[in-house]
Amino acid sequence: MKQKAEIVPASEQDLAVLAELAEQCFPDPWSENVFRQTMCCCYNRIWCAKVDGKLCGYAAVSRTGDAVNLDDIAVSPAFRRQGIGRQLLDWAHGQFPESEFWLEVRESNAAAIALYESAGYRQGGFRKRYYHDPEEGAVLMTREVKKT
Repeated sequence: MKQKAEIVPASEQDLAVLAELAEQCFPDPWSENVFRQTMCCCYNRIWCAKVDGKLCGYAAVSRTGDAVNLDDIAVSPAFRRQGIGRQLLDWAHGQFPESEFWLEVRESNAAAIALYESAGYRQGGFRKRYYHDPEEGAVLMTREVKKT
């Protein structure tokens, strides 16, 4: 069942929930302090996905020159496979329509790789031992600007 999420900028009040969500989703999650530092930098954006007022996902990006790096994206396990990850991706792409997007994803995360490929990303490289806990490589992916 698809859920329509409200996408809003993260606020100071969201920090603890963001860190809790990251802990549910990743073996090496961002801390509340990392979210706070990310939010404070003028080159970064964090958006929250909310369903019925409940924070159920987020996307964090950083802008570097003409490109945007998708630094972190997560959806609560209870809200997965409902289109929320795609809504967050589409939102981020819409905020920077003229920018190329880059990301790294765990090589074992087939669901995320499939989502990124369905959103126009292409695999462009690999970094050995990029992630820890457990150690594994990262697939590098890029989404080029769509020319009209």
